[in-house]
Parts: sequence; C-alpha cells; structure tokens
Amino acid sequence: MKKLRRLVFKSYLDDGERILDVAHTHIIKFKIQASKISFFGIFVPVLLYILFPVKQVFFISLVWAVIGIGAFFYKFLDWYYDVWLLTNVGVISIHRNGLFDVTTQKVDYYMITDVTYTVKGVLQTLLNFGDITIDRMSANVVMTLKDASNPKGLEKKITEYRDRYVTDKSFHDHHTLKNMLADMIAYHANNGKIEIPKDK
Repeated sequence: MKKLRRLVFKSYLDDGERILDVAHTHIIKFKIQASKISFFGIFVPVLLYILFPVKQVFFISLVWAVIGIGAFFYKFLDWYYDVWLLTNVGVISIHRNGLFDVTTQKVDYYMITDVTYTVKGVLQTLLNFGDITIDRMSANVVMTLKDASNPKGLEKKITEYRDRYVTDKSFHDHHTLKNMLADMIAYHANNGKIEIPKDK
C-alpha cells in the first residue's frame, strides 16, 4: 500500500520527502455519490435490457452502462485525490476538480501554529468525521480538509509529526552549529590566531 501511495503521489513530493500517512475525506461521502451512480447509471440500464431484451435496447443500455461505469470511476478518483499527504517535512493538500484541474498547497511543520477540528451533526458524530484545519504562521492562510475521517486522530498525528520534526531539526541545527564552531576554532588555531591553552 505504501509503495502504491508513493507511486501515485510521487510528483507532489520534494527530494528526500516521504509519505508518513494519507488522510482522505470519509468514505461515506464517496459511497453516497457512488450508490446514486450505481443505481441510475448501471442498475437501471441493465434492468431496462432485462425487461426489453431487443437489439436496439441492448445498444442503448450498453452505452448508458458504460457512461455510468465511467462516472463511477470518475467519482472514485475525485474522492481518492481529495487528500492530505502527511510527510516527514509537512502537510500537502491536494484538491482535484475534474480530471485536469488540480490545486495543491503545502505547509511545512515549522510553519504550523495550530491544528483544529470540528465535528457537527448526528451522522458526523456517529461515523466520526468532520472538518480539520491547519493555521499557518505569519500568514492569513488556512488549509482545510472537509469531512475528514477521524479528525481527532488526524489532529493528533499532525501534532506528533510536527513535534518530531521540530525536535529533529533542532538537534540537527545544534549538531551543525557545533561542528561549524569546532571547524572555525581548528582553522584559527592552525593559523596561529588562537592560542590553545596547554595543560600544566
């Protein structure tokens, strides 16, 4: 599954960036749309041909069913690509409007100031889905995933990944600074600009 995600979303990642988790809108949103398409786009034309099994009705039913199957897969792709990618660097929002209209937005973990979620309504409470929002530092920019599955768990994951990233970055920066200072001291000591005290 991870290899498939990496392959599908590879073009949205920077060098060295890897996907830790993927957040979709709740599957119920797709199922509601898919059930309508399945009924009117697939079941109805098949039933029509069963009731009237003549050549003309067969071709009409076939074309109708093919369009219905196409619409089903279109809705599936629309749901699958309406996603947040939680990476080792930040959160990437991908929003697809049709086949040729894709909007992406990225916020690095160190730029995240707040993560909030809202669950409103009986269905949302029972099925555990709602809206989750990320606030970005020093900009009036928010990123929202509507009807996300398990928004509380998603908020916890983003906070955990952010804290891990900030800790790792601080350690790396500290280690880099320490090495730079050691190199500077060594350079100046070798050129006679710094006298290193000798033990007595």
